[in-house]
Amino acid sequence: MTTERTHGPSPIRAIADLARRPGRLLVVADFDGTLAEGSRDPGAATIVPLARRSLRRLARAAEAAPDRVAVAILTGRTAADVAGRVRVGGVTYLGDHGLQRGTYPRRGRPARIVTTFRAGHESSFEPAERLATRVPDVLGHPAWLFVERKGPSVAFHVRQADDRAAARAAVVAAVAAVDGELPPHDLAHYRGRLVVDLRPQAAGGKAEAFAELLASVRPATVVAFGDDSSDADGFAILRAAREDGRCDGLAVGVTGPHGMPDEVHAAADVVLDTPFDAARALSAIARVVEDEVDADRGRR
Repeated sequence: MTTERTHGPSPIRAIADLARRPGRLLVVADFDGTLAEGSRDPGAATIVPLARRSLRRLARAAEAAPDRVAVAILTGRTAADVAGRVRVGGVTYLGDHGLQRGTYPRRGRPARIVTTFRAGHESSFEPAERLATRVPDVLGHPAWLFVERKGPSVAFHVRQADDRAAARAAVVAAVAAVDGELPPHDLAHYRGRLVVDLRPQAAGGKAEAFAELLASVRPATVVAFGDDSSDADGFAILRAAREDGRCDGLAVGVTGPHGMPDEVHAAADVVLDTPFDAARALSAIARVVEDEVDADRGRR
């Protein structure tokens, strides 16, 4: 099965039409720039309210009809952090590009999320923490630096800097300097425009996480939303699954406040202009699934 790239006037309608196809639907979404507007302060990012309401509707439908729909948030943030920002129970939170997995029940509290780390990367915790501590020292603790500790990974965000390219280069140089102080380890640079993200090389990234998600959920149809380079990796996995006939689906690129990387635009089947449009698309998907679930209940 294949889905042609959509150039028509109503990409949200195309997404809703795809959601009507029979079989299990998997909805996957990134967070920053996709469900949330971009923020110069990574700690201040908030989900678009309509996106939260739509995800709650989808989670309710997934609880009633798990063979019809499943929902996952696949993000570079930690699972606990994004769960606290999304605040929707009954969905799967895949944090740190898939290295972490967490969930909590519908009507539950995000603080009670149970998070597990993918096994085999325990040796990365110590060097990641050393980098998280020492890199700010080397840089002189600039006000623009935001350090995100993620267990076996660490990310240095530079989006608050006036000159982001210079700030990113300074972080890369500081990481190289600190790396010389560390024993051999598996941490390596990962994708990101406004961040220097170091994670276990053997862990892969969103491509591997997306492939694992497809293998575990075994959907008939997938709608995947994303805005950054790492999301293009997931889109490539979806495209390969379509070409192999394992599922159908749409890769939905969302244009964030910092634009869209060319590789995301090239990998996307549908392009939406803002996270607000992504929220509207999620609402349209929720309406389709809710109507089906209600109709099934009426026939019983």
